[in-house]
Amino acid sequence: MRGARSELTSFVGREPELAELSALLRARRLVTLTGVGGCGKTRLAARLVAGLRDTWPEPAVDVDLGPVSDPHLVCATVAAAAGVNLEPGGAELAALVAALSRRRLVLWLDTCEHLLEPTAELVSAVLAECPEITVLATTREPLGIGGETVWRVPPLRPAESVRLFAERASLVLPDFDGERNAEGVAAVCARLDHLPLAVELAAPWVRALSLAQIAEGLDHAFELLVEGPRDTAPRHRTLMASMAWSHDLLTEPEQRLFRRLGVFSGPFTVEAAAAVAGEGEATAPLRGVTRLLDASLLLTVEVEGELRYRMLDTVRQFAVDLLEAAGEAEAVRDRHLDFHLALAERAEPGMAEDQDRWRAVLAVHRADLGTALDRGLGRPDPDRGRRLAAAMTQAWLVGGEIGPGLRAIGRALAARPGERTALTARLEAGRALLAMAAGRLPEVADAAERGAALAREADHPGARARCLAALAFSRFFVDFAGCAATAAAARAEALAAGDAFAADWAGVLEAYSLVTRGRNDEADALARRIAERARRRRDRLCGGFAAGVAIYTELTRGRVAGAVESGRRALELAAPLGDYFATGTLSGNTAHALAVSGDLAGALRLLEPVVDALARAKEADAVGFVVPLGLTHLWLGELDEALGWFERGVDRLRHRERDWTAARCLPGLVGVLRRLGRTSEAEEWAVRGHRILTGFGAPFELADLLDEHAQLASADLARARELRLQALVVRRDNGVPLGNATTVDGLSELALAGGDPGEAVRLCAIADALRSAMGHPRPPVDARTHAALVARLRTDLDAATFERLWAEGQRADPDVVVPALVRGRGPRTGATGVLGLLTPTELEVSRLVGHGLSNPEIAERLFMSRSTVKAHLAHVYAKLGVPNRTALTALLRDQTGSS
Repeated sequence: MRGARSELTSFVGREPELAELSALLRARRLVTLTGVGGCGKTRLAARLVAGLRDTWPEPAVDVDLGPVSDPHLVCATVAAAAGVNLEPGGAELAALVAALSRRRLVLWLDTCEHLLEPTAELVSAVLAECPEITVLATTREPLGIGGETVWRVPPLRPAESVRLFAERASLVLPDFDGERNAEGVAAVCARLDHLPLAVELAAPWVRALSLAQIAEGLDHAFELLVEGPRDTAPRHRTLMASMAWSHDLLTEPEQRLFRRLGVFSGPFTVEAAAAVAGEGEATAPLRGVTRLLDASLLLTVEVEGELRYRMLDTVRQFAVDLLEAAGEAEAVRDRHLDFHLALAERAEPGMAEDQDRWRAVLAVHRADLGTALDRGLGRPDPDRGRRLAAAMTQAWLVGGEIGPGLRAIGRALAARPGERTALTARLEAGRALLAMAAGRLPEVADAAERGAALAREADHPGARARCLAALAFSRFFVDFAGCAATAAAARAEALAAGDAFAADWAGVLEAYSLVTRGRNDEADALARRIAERARRRRDRLCGGFAAGVAIYTELTRGRVAGAVESGRRALELAAPLGDYFATGTLSGNTAHALAVSGDLAGALRLLEPVVDALARAKEADAVGFVVPLGLTHLWLGELDEALGWFERGVDRLRHRERDWTAARCLPGLVGVLRRLGRTSEAEEWAVRGHRILTGFGAPFELADLLDEHAQLASADLARARELRLQALVVRRDNGVPLGNATTVDGLSELALAGGDPGEAVRLCAIADALRSAMGHPRPPVDARTHAALVARLRTDLDAATFERLWAEGQRADPDVVVPALVRGRGPRTGATGVLGLLTPTELEVSRLVGHGLSNPEIAERLFMSRSTVKAHLAHVYAKLGVPNRTALTALLRDQTGSS
C-alpha cells in the first residue's frame, strides 16, 4: 500500500495518450495498460490518476502489487489501500467486494503480471458487485477477463524521448544543453526504441561519456543480446541491452553490490544493504548505493518519513539473473535471511516497549520478511525460518495479518513435526494468539494447551504465559470464572517472565470477565491499570481493549453518554492498527452504546464497513457484531434483519452447550420472535436463555431476558409482574440499572391492565424520567405502543389528575422508587381477604404451593433460588398465621372465591 504519489522528476509528453485514456476510463469499467517492462506504464497511470482528482466522487485507490509475492495477500493489500478492515481467516474476497460496493472511485492495481490469477478473480468480483468502481490495471500481460479494454502503452514519440533524455541528463550535468545536443540525443534515443526506462538509464552517463560513446556502447550491447532467445520481444531485448550496458560501466565492486541488492523484494535501508551485500560492502555502503542511484539502477522512496531504496521490477530481475550466474545466490539469500531474522528478533521484545515504532519498522520490511521466511522454511534445516515465524507473531497480531501469520506458523510447525522444544512452544503460543484473533476457538484451545504443556517441559515461562492468555480467551466464551482464573495465572507468569504484552492482554481478559458479571468497579480499576501500562508501551491493541472496558461498565450503570465517549476513545487508540480484531470488535461495542443512546443511524454507520461482508460471507466469524446489529435493527422495527443476526449468533449453540455471543443474543431474539407472533418459539428460548444466562452469571442480559419473558406472559398479570420485579432485583443486586426504564414501562402497562390507571400514569412518568437521566430514549419500535398507552391514560383520567400523577412520577427519586417496587409496594394484584396482606411475589409463591409444586419447582418457575422461595414461604406463614404447606393450601382453597 502507498499513499498519493508525488513526482520527484518531471513528467514528459504523453498528452494525447492521457486524453484518450481519460475518455476510456469514463466509458469503460476495466482499462488495462500493458507493455514491456520499462515502457512507462506505471508513470503514465500515476499521471492519469492524478488528473482525475477533481472529476470523481472519491480519490483513487492506488495499490502496488509489485512487492506482493503471496497470492493470498492480494485481497489484504487492496483492502489496506482502500481502508477496509477484513475479518482474519474469513472469506476475504467477498468481504472486500462488499465493503467496496458503495464506493465511487478508480481502483488502480499496479504491477499485476506475477499475480494474474488472484488479481483477475478480484477484478471480476469488483466489476460484478461494485457498479460505481472503475478498475485501472498496469501489467505486462492482460488480465484476460470479460469486459477488459487492453491499451498497449507505446514508446515515447521521438521528440518526447529527446526531451526526457535532456531533462534527466541535466539532473546529473546541470549545464547539459539539450538543444545543442539534440541530434546526438536523438540518435541515442532511437537506439533505445524511445522506451522511457531505457532513456532514463542511459541519460545519467553524460556525466562520464560523450553522446557518441553512449551510442557506441549501446550498439555493442545490442550485438551481445542478439544471441538471446528469439521469442523475446524486441523492445524487451533493447531494454535488457540498456541495463547490461549500464551495468558494464560500473566498477566490479559496484556490480557486485548491484546484483546482491537484487535479493530485496521491497524498500531497504543502507544498513540492510550493507548486511546483505557482505564482503567489505559494509565499510562504504552509502557510496555504492549512491553510485547505483546515479546510474538509475536504484530509486529512492520515502517510507514513514524516511528515505529507502528499491529497484524497479525489471531491474531487479536483471540483478537476480546476474546473481545466479555469479554463483552467489545461496550465500546472499542466507545473509538476507539472517538480517531479517535478527530484525524480527530485535522487534519481538521491542513490540512490548515501543509498539508503534516497531510496527512501523516491520511494516517497511514486510515484503522482505516474507521472502526471508520462505527462504528459511524452505531450507533443509528450517530452524531459522521457524525462529522468524515465532518472532513475528505479535507483529502479525497487531498488524492484522492473521491469515498469512497462521499459514506461516502452520508451515513452521509442520517443518519439525513432533518436536518438543521451547521453539515449538513459542510457535504454538503464536498459533493460539492468531487463531484467537480469527475467532477459531477450538484451534485456540488446542494450540494453547499444547503450547502450555511444551513450555512447561522446556522451562519457557514466556511461551506458557502467552498460551495461558490465549486459553483464557477461549474460556471467556463458555466460563467467565474459568476465564478469570486462567487469565490471572497467565498474568502472574507473564509478569515473572517479563512479558508485558502477555501480562496486559491477560489483564484485559480478566477485566472483561468481571464486566460480564456486573463487577464494574473491579473491572474499571483493573482496566485503568492496564490502559496506563499500555499507554507507556504505545500498545494500541491492549490499550484499546482496556479503554473499551468502560463502554460496558458505563453503559450498564446507565451512563450512556459516558459509554459512547469511552467507545470513541477506545477506537481512537485502536484505529491506527486498521485490523478486524481490535478495531472491529471495539466498533461493535461502541455501536451498541450508540444504539442505546438513540443514535441508531450512527450505530449502523459505524458497523457499515463490515456489515456487507458478514451478510455475504456466512462462514465468516461474526463475534461481537451480531448483538449490536440485531439490536439496532430490532429497535428500528426491522424485524427480519434483526432475526437474521440474532439467529446467526444463537447458531453457535449447535457447537457447544454454552456460548457467550449466543447468550447475548437471547433477549433480542425473544423480543423479535414475540413481535413476529412466534410466541411458542419465544417462550422456548426464554426458558432456555434463563438457564444459560444464570449459568454464566450475567445479570445485565438476564434482566433484559426477564423483561422480554414478562412481555410474553402479559396475559397473566401476576406472573408478568413477578418477572418484571425479578428483573429489577437482578439489576439492583448487581449495580446495572440500565434497562430499569423498560421494566417500569412494562409495570405501567400491567397497572393499567389491572385496573389502576393512576399507578400506570405515575410509573409511565417514572420510566420517562429514568430514560432522560440515563440518556436512553425509548426505541422507535416501541413508540406507537407507548403513545397508545399514554393516550389511553389521558382518556381514563381527567386532565388535572393525569397531570398531577405525571408530575409526581417525574419528581420521584429512582433510588427510592426501584427499591419500593422490588419490595412489592406498588399496586396490589387484586387479592382480597387475608391474601391481600401478601406481596405479589408472596402471593405467586403461595399459589404455586397450592398447585402442588415443590420448592425447587417453584424456584425454577419464578427464576429465583430455593433459599429465596423458602424465605418467602416463611413470611407467608407468619403473615397468614399458618404452620406449614398443608395449612396454606387449605387456606388458599377457602379463599378462592374472594381472591
